[in-house]
Amino acid sequence: MLKSTETSEIELFPYKPRKFQREIVLAIRESLKSGTPLVLESGTGSGKTICAVSQALKFSIESGKKIIYTTRTNAQQRQVINEVRSIREKFPEFKGEIFAIGLQGRTHTCLLARSDPELSKGSAEELSRFCSEMKKRKRGDGCPYFENMMERFDELEELKEWIKDILPATEEIVEKCRNLMLCPYELNKMMVGDANLVVVPYIYVFDDRLRNLLLDLMGIYEEDAVLIIDEAHNLPEYLREFLSSYLSVYAVNQCITEAEKFGDPFVSKSIKLSDFLLVVRDAIDQIRGDFLKENESDALLSEDVFLSIISDSLGISKKEIRSIAEQLVLIGEEIKEIKQREKKLPRSYIYRLGIFLLSWMDIDNERFVRLIVDESNGRNPRIEIYCLDPSLGSDPIEKFYTSIHMSGTLSPLEEYRDSLALPEDTKLLSFPSPFPRENRKIIYSPMVSTKYEEIRFSSDMIDKIKNIIVEICNSFNRNTIVFFPSFDLMNCFIDKGLIKEIKRTIYLEKREMKQDELMDIVLKFKRGRGKGNVMLSVVGGRISEGMDFPAEELEIAVIVGIPYPKPTARQRALQNYYDRKFGKGWEYAVNAPTARKLLQSIGRLIRNENDRGIAVILDRRASRFRKYLDGLKISLRIIEDIRDFLEAG
Repeated sequence: MLKSTETSEIELFPYKPRKFQREIVLAIRESLKSGTPLVLESGTGSGKTICAVSQALKFSIESGKKIIYTTRTNAQQRQVINEVRSIREKFPEFKGEIFAIGLQGRTHTCLLARSDPELSKGSAEELSRFCSEMKKRKRGDGCPYFENMMERFDELEELKEWIKDILPATEEIVEKCRNLMLCPYELNKMMVGDANLVVVPYIYVFDDRLRNLLLDLMGIYEEDAVLIIDEAHNLPEYLREFLSSYLSVYAVNQCITEAEKFGDPFVSKSIKLSDFLLVVRDAIDQIRGDFLKENESDALLSEDVFLSIISDSLGISKKEIRSIAEQLVLIGEEIKEIKQREKKLPRSYIYRLGIFLLSWMDIDNERFVRLIVDESNGRNPRIEIYCLDPSLGSDPIEKFYTSIHMSGTLSPLEEYRDSLALPEDTKLLSFPSPFPRENRKIIYSPMVSTKYEEIRFSSDMIDKIKNIIVEICNSFNRNTIVFFPSFDLMNCFIDKGLIKEIKRTIYLEKREMKQDELMDIVLKFKRGRGKGNVMLSVVGGRISEGMDFPAEELEIAVIVGIPYPKPTARQRALQNYYDRKFGKGWEYAVNAPTARKLLQSIGRLIRNENDRGIAVILDRRASRFRKYLDGLKISLRIIEDIRDFLEAG
């Protein structure tokens, strides 16, 4: 470990600083020195990552504290590793002091799971149990990749030295291990203890079991680490979803299948498991019929009608329902153990049902709501426990030495701080884009809108918007991404013939597309510079956040409509909650999240000082977001305005 006096002047910054980067570095350095949390907003492409990584590594060398860097996507994790590589290349004298590694779950790094469709769908807990079982088995009956780890010591040591030398991304480690028949997950775990910077998905911090595993591997407690949260605007909604749960008709049907296969015991003195399950399924269907109106996808359940229906149907008390739920958990555990012994994914829907029922009965009515949800026209309705307060899951943050929260789109910063219940002394800083204003143009059309009422009652509105999209794509040999508010609306335009009318090579992001498939089409799209490739994507998706498209890889972004949250019962409950708690329901729950999605999509255009790009918003309501969209202009001649901008470059 280098002494503090030897590193006091070291910036570990490998590039010529851009505008505002010195100020960002100083703010991060102060947070690290004082231990005061920092919420930092700086435009997309402004280099926040290298500022944070360089200063955190400098602080780690000086103080001995380690760094946990959290990202939302694997692409962002790869970017962090690449920045650490750049630092070591620029400052080779500190190569031995700097080591970073990415850690991903078994879904991405277990070679058995990657080749088995059933295993690939397993949760972290399920795959952990499966892995434990395979490790305990005799040679030839367990996991061949793990068995080789126990025997091929020389190859393993060479692999460790290779990792320390070149800092490969997780995907590179997985591929290398696949060729050598070694386990990349176990290898990564071995390397974590040597790292002073570990890049992980959010879940490794906010899931207690995984956080404890990570800290054990690193050999530290929370107070020994700096926490960096990248793309932090995603964190509140991530935590709400993380703390929420649901029970669908499909899941109950899977419970019935399990009961048929593994036995149908009595869950009380007079009630068999199968009878209880049928009542649960009927209760969900009944609630759907009673509470959901036509054209509604969800509704609040102000009273606990679900348990009342079960209670009345079976003639039992709610106390007896709790006892049955506890029994379901025990039955489910037995099923998981049986599957584990059979080398199958140790999943039990009966176990999940028991856990859900216990959660349903113990709900905090102030910070959670109960919902009936149907997005499948009656095929698979569900009841849902939805968390309104993300701060219920943010407790781990305050345990760390300090935390740095970064995004290009965090305004209003007070909303982010308040939503996560960060300390009042948290430093809030916002920096404008460092790039020349003339390099980016944002225009909008006042002639169209994707407002529900207009699309519903104006049959030609979708055709009008489609024609504008087609004309833009066919008029310019420039790479173009068309962002839709949702996959459903995208499919509506496709059904109207959008793809057939665009005379360019088109790449399509799909809802369930795997990460490697997505990266493949993104790379192919990027290679179309000068030809005018077209990508159809969604606002708030993986392409609109965290992916870089420098120079001619992307020059035109078309945003179809304003990505307002759907006016669902869940959304109204969230807005009401923020009204009660902060008196800012519309701003915190609707306006700010919508502006962030717009800015993230537009941010794909400009990633450095030389990039130029134009964003076209096809919705008159864009004018409401002038305070967020610097330089927004109305356009009555979209094609001419795009041409003028491109030719001026």
